Amino acid sequence: MSPSLSFFHKIEPSRIAFFCFGNRDRADDAFGLMVSDKLVKLYPKNVFSEECEDISIFLVDIISKDNYDAVVIIDSIDYGAKPGSVLVTADISDYIRPLTSHSIPLPQIKELVEIQKKEFLFIGAQAKSVEFMQEPSLEIHEAVDKVLKLLT
Repeated sequence: MSPSLSFFHKIEPSRIAFFCFGNRDRADDAFGLMVSDKLVKLYPKNVFSEECEDISIFLVDIISKDNYDAVVIIDSIDYGAKPGSVLVTADISDYIRPLTSHSIPLPQIKELVEIQKKEFLFIGAQAKSVEFMQEPSLEIHEAVDKVLKLLT
């Protein structure tokens, strides 16, 4: 994990909007949704999953609400690391390639969050496989556990 851990010490988790992306039909692409399944039990009003609704329709509205001080995006990615590796960063760079089919432009979301004077953080896990109709890998299950330890 990277040095952004202080983020969670300075912001109350109930003041964070968690946006979780993924596709359960594409193996490790389910990472964000797997985190969402567990995180929603702790923060039911703060977790937004594209599995439940089209986040792109109301993402801007949620980001601009006063009841959130920070936005965390959680998704599976390809950044050339070992499968299951977790990247925690506020820097959205070109080497981070989301694997989901969503059309949410991460750099623009980060910019919008910062315009609102809020904190931004991206949490991604390196996928091993995104083959259709396959189960998530052991590495992704372990990555989910790592992320939950960070967030709770």
